Amino acid sequence: MISLPKPNIIDPASVPSLRWGVMGAAGIAEAFVSGVQKHTQQQIVAVASRTPGKAEDFAARFGIEFHDNYEDLLAREDIDVVYIPTLPTQHRDHALQAIAAGKHVLIEKPITLDVEEAKEIFAAAKAAGVLAMEAMWTRYLPQYDIIRQVIADGTLGEIDMVNVSMCQANLEIPRLWKKGHGDPFFDMGIYPVSFVQSFLGNPSSITAQGVLHPNGIEEEVSVQLNYESGARAYILVSARASITGIGQVAGSKAKLTVGPEFCIPSSVAIADVDFYAQPELWVDPNKIGHEGLSYQATAMASFIEQGLLESPHESHADSIANLEVCAEVIRLIGAEIV
Repeated sequence: MISLPKPNIIDPASVPSLRWGVMGAAGIAEAFVSGVQKHTQQQIVAVASRTPGKAEDFAARFGIEFHDNYEDLLAREDIDVVYIPTLPTQHRDHALQAIAAGKHVLIEKPITLDVEEAKEIFAAAKAAGVLAMEAMWTRYLPQYDIIRQVIADGTLGEIDMVNVSMCQANLEIPRLWKKGHGDPFFDMGIYPVSFVQSFLGNPSSITAQGVLHPNGIEEEVSVQLNYESGARAYILVSARASITGIGQVAGSKAKLTVGPEFCIPSSVAIADVDFYAQPELWVDPNKIGHEGLSYQATAMASFIEQGLLESPHESHADSIANLEVCAEVIRLIGAEIV
């Protein structure tokens, strides 16, 4: 029976305890700060929001300081890293502002909705000698370390097909249906696009079809990605219907399943290709859900300590390529980004 390696998890105590500022008090920032405070030794120093009272309320819940503008936050000498959870259409300006202040930046996914803006952020960060990293938190979960080891060891053999879904009943989440605020395929679809890239790299061609909301934003999208090797990937993304988000990989030697929700701390199963093969299963013992956002904070501290200007788990080129896939899918189905 094929076996799975154990994940290599960075000890939070083994990396520098960096000082973090939060540039925006969005809902995802609450999950990030909660996870960081519970599961790492990173220090959340302060939050800033331009919405009256929002930063103060956020700060009171987490026992940190607050500012009613970004400039005062970025001027602080006791902040090393800035986490940016604002709207994707704001990421470029906010990231450049933080980089100009000499801060490392962790930018919520999608890093932008525009490829050229992402390139501008990464170029500015390299020129300033700081680390700019997309907050693709899935790549820093323990299950992803298992995945990287399985790929490196050739356990799967030649990968022929990947199938992954990200389907949630999100019609009642207002930001997804405001142009430029979320855009479901960029917001949700970026996860399966990133998952596929981990196994197959970047596609040579794309086909897609979709169901559009009355305002022109995509509600549901099915995508086929084709690769020079002959491999295929199938992605189903829905912001209106909910099914279990499983990631499946077919190799010549073994088949891999990640889930029941591939994008949060969950499990990995592997088996040989025989129909009745019994899988080897690894289950994440820590039931922390979105508090798993904390793993990327510990990883980023490690990368900064090493002097890295790109994440070894998702390069700048990787982030840009995934945006290009999302943009092409949107173009193919005739949806609107902004």
